[in-house]
Amino acid sequence: MLNGEFLDRFTFKIEHDIASGDIVPTEVFIEATRGDGAVTLRAGHFKEPFSLSILQSSNYHSFIARPAAATALAPGRNLGFMVHDRLVGDRVAWAVGAFRDSDGYDKRPGSDWSLTGRLTGLALDGDEGSDPLLHLGVVLSHRQPTADAVRLRGRAGVRLAPRQVDTGWLPADGMRLAGAEFVLARSSYWLQGEVLAAQVDLLGVGSPDGRSTRFEAQYVEAGWFLTGERKPYSRSSRTFTRLRPKAPVPEGRGAWELAARWDHIDLSGGSVPGGSQQSLSLALNWYLGDNLRVLANYVSTDPDGAGSVQHVGLFLNFDF
Repeated sequence: MLNGEFLDRFTFKIEHDIASGDIVPTEVFIEATRGDGAVTLRAGHFKEPFSLSILQSSNYHSFIARPAAATALAPGRNLGFMVHDRLVGDRVAWAVGAFRDSDGYDKRPGSDWSLTGRLTGLALDGDEGSDPLLHLGVVLSHRQPTADAVRLRGRAGVRLAPRQVDTGWLPADGMRLAGAEFVLARSSYWLQGEVLAAQVDLLGVGSPDGRSTRFEAQYVEAGWFLTGERKPYSRSSRTFTRLRPKAPVPEGRGAWELAARWDHIDLSGGSVPGGSQQSLSLALNWYLGDNLRVLANYVSTDPDGAGSVQHVGLFLNFDF
């Protein structure tokens, strides 16, 4: 990863993923601002401003995988431009952007375009310590599939598991996404969750009466640091960020965290039998330093009509 600034008005970030064996661009963008607190413009390839879980870096999540509720309904990184700003003494933040689909993971038959926005506010402006922090937010996205096809699907609780719920490719000429999010943090405890929904406008071949269909998803996750740390919150990204243990290894014992998550997704609606599932995840995490941690997860997933699936995962995470 390479990032920096120049001319006092411009910042940039260049980040690639090499896990697959190929060099795949992830975050590649440039930002410009007047430097007097004015609106900032970003252009390039980056995450759309949608979903608390998706916007939060995987290096800072308390679980090996993001909830299926978020990965199934929320967009990821795409090409586009965005304007964003923070107001009212940093307590309110907003971001709005226009994007063109460029994510090849789903192998879409065409390039969608979208308008996406996020508005968040700090109802309780907690500082480091025991003061509570309460973050509330809403997200909206209008998406236009140029190939008249939409697909939504989710995995069974962990990254390598098969996708148990899947709408398949739906003939559609439009889709709208909406969601609400919250974060509550106090002392060594934290709680976050989201409610997401997708309204898909089906074409006649997918729905003879031309009706739209609706899909929903929700998750709630909570954690407690046994060693007394407070989960840090970023005012710039409006998400949780990197934890720094009070006593990192080898001088101390690091930070220990217990966490749990309930995750539900329903991709059946109208004439679309996409299926539904819910899962319960438990985590015991050991943070040896600010960039080295070990995550142990147990996930029990119940896809509708397919029995229960159990997964146990151990994940060593080192970033630099």
